[in-house]
Amino acid sequence: MPTQISRPDVADMVIRTFERSIHPELFESEKQCTINFGGSKAKLRLGRTGHVIEFRSGNAILTEVAVTKHEEMPSTNKVIDRRLIGYRTHMVDLPGVRYHCSFQLEHVPLDVYLQLHREMEVDAQNATLAIQLPGATPQSPDCISLLKCDILQEGLVVHGFHTFPENAAILRIQTLFELL
Repeated sequence: MPTQISRPDVADMVIRTFERSIHPELFESEKQCTINFGGSKAKLRLGRTGHVIEFRSGNAILTEVAVTKHEEMPSTNKVIDRRLIGYRTHMVDLPGVRYHCSFQLEHVPLDVYLQLHREMEVDAQNATLAIQLPGATPQSPDCISLLKCDILQEGLVVHGFHTFPENAAILRIQTLFELL
C-alpha cells in the first residue's frame, strides 16, 4: 500500500486540545523542537497532517493538536474538538494557565495563493520550526508548515501556518498560553 506524502484535504482538518500530553506515536513528526523559558516548556512538532504543541508549566499540561479528523486521538481530558473551518476562537482556563486559540481557514484564488505561498517560503527561513513537503503532483507547490514563537513575560504565543496547495487554502492558528 503506497504511503501518502502530500497534505490531506483541508476539509478534514480539526483542532483538538487536551489537558494532558499525548503519546508521541499518535502523531508522526517530520521535525520537532523544545523551547524552555522561565519555569515553562513547550514542545513543538510538525508533520504531514499538521502540528502538535505541548505546553507545560508547573502542574499544568495542555496539548494542541491540528490534524485530520481521521487521526486516532485519545478522548480522555479532551477540552476542545472542532473542525477547522472559517474563523473561530476558543479559551480554556486551567489552574495556572489560560489557553486561548484562534484559527482562520482561508480559501483564496490561485494567483493570490501562489503569492502567499512565496511569502511563506521566505517566512519559513526565520520560523522557530518549519517543514516543506511535496505537493500531490510534480507541478504542485510544496506544502509548507511553520510555527513562529514569541516568548512573553506572561507566557507563549505560537503562530502556526499550514498551506494546502490542492485546495488553494491557508490555515492560520494563533495560540496563547498565558500564565495566571
